[in-house]
Amino acid sequence: MKLFITSYIEKLLKKANYEYDKKTKSWCASIDELPGAYAQANTVEKTRQELAEVIEDYIIESLKENQKLPNFNIGIKKSSKETLVNV
Repeated sequence: MKLFITSYIEKLLKKANYEYDKKTKSWCASIDELPGAYAQANTVEKTRQELAEVIEDYIIESLKENQKLPNFNIGIKKSSKETLVNV
């Protein structure tokens, strides 16, 4: 069973913007939906790994501050007629 949080991080990683910076000779990545979520490393794969950690930290801080996360929706059936959404 895959955790929803893992799926959420993977979904955001697919939306990441990657760019090579000639000045620093490194790869940079950001996600438009998460302001300030940014990672930089020597390879694309290392940048992706670091960005995943940044997203995880972003999630933790957002939960601490009771902030909603973009596109973070979970459907949990409360009964046959009700569904809890936007956790």
